[in-house]
Amino acid sequence: MVALVGGVRSWAFRRGRGRCPDCDAPVLAKCGPIVVWHWAHEAGADCPFEHEPETEWHRAWKARFPIELVEQRVGARRVDVLLPDGTAVEFQHSSIAVDEIRRREWATPRMTWVFDVRAAVAAGRFMLRRPGESAGDYRTFRWCHPRKTIGTCSKRVLLDLFPGPWAALLSLGAIYTDAPCGGYGWLVSPQRLWPLAADEETPAA
Repeated sequence: MVALVGGVRSWAFRRGRGRCPDCDAPVLAKCGPIVVWHWAHEAGADCPFEHEPETEWHRAWKARFPIELVEQRVGARRVDVLLPDGTAVEFQHSSIAVDEIRRREWATPRMTWVFDVRAAVAAGRFMLRRPGESAGDYRTFRWCHPRKTIGTCSKRVLLDLFPGPWAALLSLGAIYTDAPCGGYGWLVSPQRLWPLAADEETPAA
């Protein structure tokens, strides 16, 4: 998402050329009519982060944060977003192994996970429930065929349930992975969590 252009961090722009902040290899701007604008290494580059593919969901979330917070280094890792208070935000669309969860949490003591579970909601496998009119933002849920590794996270977990990358999130209170899987949490607004972020993507087509 971010490259150095003239030594300055920059979002992708049409016909843009820059340098990778990690390996200093040349990168080219990819600014199509559909995907979130981003940078790509030229053929043959050997960047240590080049093997980490990202979905449009992932890029759209990062694109809402100020560029100075996006893709920052924490030790030997590059985190998706590093908030001013030192909390790293990691967006996770695909499945992730328990060992990798533990490795990232150990390397980044202050962090928040955001997991994409919209497909489970759309398929009717994730059912969100409001237990009563007095429940406020409190919700319970049932989840058929859950992503059980989420239950191993020791840091804060947010679940992205709704279409569009800027709808309400479920701040996970607990998840019970024994069948039938369920749990509870509270609906939270991204704008309230991250007031520095924009309501719309910054470098979008």
